[in-house]
Amino acid sequence: MQTALEQLGYGPCHHMHFCFQNPMECEMWTEAFNAKFYNKGRKYTKKDWDQLLGHCQAVTDVPSAAFIPELHEAYPDAKVVIVQRDPQKWFKSCQQTVMSFAGSENFPGSLEMPMLYLLDRWLCRRLAPMMGIMFSSLFGAETRDPVKVKENWIQGYNKAYDEVRSIVPEEQRLEFSLDQGWEPLCKFLGNEVPKTPFPHENDSSSFQEGRRVLLKRMWIRAFKMNVPYVAVALSVAAAWWWQRSR
Repeated sequence: MQTALEQLGYGPCHHMHFCFQNPMECEMWTEAFNAKFYNKGRKYTKKDWDQLLGHCQAVTDVPSAAFIPELHEAYPDAKVVIVQRDPQKWFKSCQQTVMSFAGSENFPGSLEMPMLYLLDRWLCRRLAPMMGIMFSSLFGAETRDPVKVKENWIQGYNKAYDEVRSIVPEEQRLEFSLDQGWEPLCKFLGNEVPKTPFPHENDSSSFQEGRRVLLKRMWIRAFKMNVPYVAVALSVAAAWWWQRSR
């Protein structure tokens, strides 16, 4: 959906991967989650949303999707596209994408993210807390029971959709399925239909390729951040060995 909106001229379109590319914004998302779901801190105003998302023409995916009421209040004339998906298939897709990427006690992810959290202090202090509060806010308390995890996620999914439909006026929202292609989306937004096929880039295979590229960048940054510490440690070890060998 992000690619489709950007092809129509609504770019940049904010997506979850923006948070990985710029963990600094995660601090604001964490503040917003604390204020909305835990009554900690002040409620975000239009000024705050402008600061966080003002460089974007559209938003999609979490964390933005968790704040539809707040964004609708800040931007009451904005149109909303409700992408219809089967909740069961959506959850399966999450297992193959974001859950496998996160890697926690709840999800059978790889060990790469926990290792990066340890090595990349810049990432750890910002992204990890935001991911934790986002999942707990939207999908309930943590549990290791896979049945309960699935139940919590699907319940959170349905609740979010019901909330959007209850808040956004009917004339400002579109119930849309990706297999419908360009026509209904362009008619709703007032755009000409592109000659290129409708993009389907956020499938599992595309996600895994994006994950591979992103992890590579994160490992490079973690390496650069830790080189000075490794160099100091090696220097100390060499000095100690030299003193012992005299």
